[in-house]
Amino acid sequence: GQMQYYQMTGFMGITDQPAEAVGDFKLPDPDQSALYLDFDGTLVEIAERPDDIDVTATITGILDRAMERLDGRVALVSGRSIADLQKFLPDFKGALIGTHGAEMHIDGVHSKLAEFDEDTVRRLCRLADDFAKLCPSFLVEHKPSGVVLHYRQAEECGALALRFMESLAMAADGFRLQPALMAYELKPECVGKDIALTRLMDRLPFRGKTPIYAGDDLTDEPALQLVERRKGYAIKIGEAETVASHRLPDPKSLLLKLEDWLV
Repeated sequence: GQMQYYQMTGFMGITDQPAEAVGDFKLPDPDQSALYLDFDGTLVEIAERPDDIDVTATITGILDRAMERLDGRVALVSGRSIADLQKFLPDFKGALIGTHGAEMHIDGVHSKLAEFDEDTVRRLCRLADDFAKLCPSFLVEHKPSGVVLHYRQAEECGALALRFMESLAMAADGFRLQPALMAYELKPECVGKDIALTRLMDRLPFRGKTPIYAGDDLTDEPALQLVERRKGYAIKIGEAETVASHRLPDPKSLLLKLEDWLV
């Protein structure tokens, strides 16, 4: 069970990639590229609580520079809701994919990309809230399309969190369990970063450009796989196992890489 638990939580150890390969790659010509970035753990350092992240001037500066240099071909692809992303990045004019691909915001227009049962979402939120009272260090995050149980503050309750969320997933028709770093999320089966990304990549101004995608979490793996299939540049941030051909150790190194590239 332990091994399976580690696999679920994404700590599968470092792949046998030689150390010198990490970060040692050249990105394609910005004129021919489109940039897709996960947010937490990729652009910003992970915080103890989702609201405690620090969106630095370096981050907003690089996003502005990328928007200018890539003629608007920049998108954030996040598990956070779009409202949440806009709260942290009020001036970002690029495309936003939120809630793991359940919603998109592009050119000022917000759209839902997936139809799911909102009553079920409300019930799942209520059940998770009640369950979390058993272990006060659990943190429950409500999302428009589901619910997240964070156990970063309660690692000893990780297996308990998994068992509870698994049983909810089995009972909730049309919803599935999405393991993340130190968290378990229930989300609709029709929602995925890769599904939303496919739609975005086929729209102007993104269409026909070489995709570059950076992400750190298990939820990014389907998107990284899509980018590999489309002959783009898939970049894994951190040390977990990945389908991506490229790797960088942390958000800071990604920001440096982008800075060099956008000169």
